[in-house]
Amino acid sequence: MSERKTFLHYIIPSIGATMVTALYVVVDGIFVGRGVGPQALAAINLSYPYITILFAASAMLAMGGAAITAINFGRGNSKAANRSFAVTFKLVIYFTILISAISVAFAEFFAELMGANAALLADTATYIRYYTLFSSFYCLAMLLAVFVRNDANPRLSLWGMLIGAIANVFFDWLFIFPLNMGLMGAAIASGLGQILSVFVLLSHFWRKRGLLRFNKTSLSFAITKDICKVGFPEFISQMSLAVTIFCYNLIVLKYYGEVGVSAFGVVCYLLEIVIAVFLGVSQGSQPLLSRRYGAKDVLGEKHYLKMAFTANLLLSVITYLLMLVFGRSIIFIFNPDPTLINLGYKFFCYYGFSFIFASVNIVFTTYFLATKRTGRSIIIAVLRSLFLNALLAFLFPLLLGKAAIWLGISATEIIVMLIAVILYKLPPSKLQHNKKRRVSSSEPLLVK
Repeated sequence: MSERKTFLHYIIPSIGATMVTALYVVVDGIFVGRGVGPQALAAINLSYPYITILFAASAMLAMGGAAITAINFGRGNSKAANRSFAVTFKLVIYFTILISAISVAFAEFFAELMGANAALLADTATYIRYYTLFSSFYCLAMLLAVFVRNDANPRLSLWGMLIGAIANVFFDWLFIFPLNMGLMGAAIASGLGQILSVFVLLSHFWRKRGLLRFNKTSLSFAITKDICKVGFPEFISQMSLAVTIFCYNLIVLKYYGEVGVSAFGVVCYLLEIVIAVFLGVSQGSQPLLSRRYGAKDVLGEKHYLKMAFTANLLLSVITYLLMLVFGRSIIFIFNPDPTLINLGYKFFCYYGFSFIFASVNIVFTTYFLATKRTGRSIIIAVLRSLFLNALLAFLFPLLLGKAAIWLGISATEIIVMLIAVILYKLPPSKLQHNKKRRVSSSEPLLVK
């Protein structure tokens, strides 16, 4: 198989998997926009950053635990692998039960914290309350999908996601249109879809299809620490879009009001699809980059990195051009309001320019992780989400006014891309060449 065919063999299924997750969210938005209205879209968009914190923490635990489990399996230590799986499972259960209780009890407080004004407070609080009521199932579905895939059953992992998504579409229609349950119905529909996903994925363990087993294992501070350490870059990456949306929700609400947030909400649904494509390419290329790195094949490593850059750059340009041509028609699918359509199209035209640079930065993040340069990956993720993005998002409109709202996101991605290039050209750290060390700086301290 040629290198190009090998590359496509990896990235096409990866793009498919990330797209399923994105479309799950987008279809929800279409039903809400059509069946409940623009204000409901604004409420969901305001609640999104808070909900993403929950998902980011769960992704950190899932990816960190899965990595430790896979390394233990690779070393032939199935006992340690099953222990790390059991600890990760318990951590997610305890964490989500706590978050659910807090979120349901203080939904109004978190809605205000996310920037909801008096007109949007009740709807935002309703969505947060009923969505987080099912948080254990959302996070367990994510966790089990990762572990089932690592336990040599990727087909069931994909089916679990697909069945949950299909169920969500049906329940969205049922609760929003015939039953007229509004935002509460949309949140419950999503939760029921995730419950179904969890049961499908649990069949892998009930039928003993792999090596992982549920067992009685007490929580371990050492394993918990390693899970969080390995999964922390995933947490930062997941938070990037959430921080962006939170900052721009506040800015758009200030300058454009509720209809502006509704329009930006539609843009965010479209962002889910676009970012899913970029992530699919980068995640699909990760095994190829890691294997070449492990084999010390520098030329092969650079070749696959170049293909990943080329693919994402090409896809980012095509996506942006498609939105310029068909943007209004696509936004119309969510809601026919002319003001919302015009604002959403205007927002996307400016925001979409940043895709070109974001696509490169996403590949750089994955490349540094794949080649054990975790520190550099964290630098890029932090700059994109927690530092430069938040700073420039507020700075540009403050200095230049309303017309400069969307300059911040493009400026952030351009600056981060330049920093990423500098980091790429830096030589590997001495720790990476120290063969006498017991574990690398990015590997967990595996529990025996």
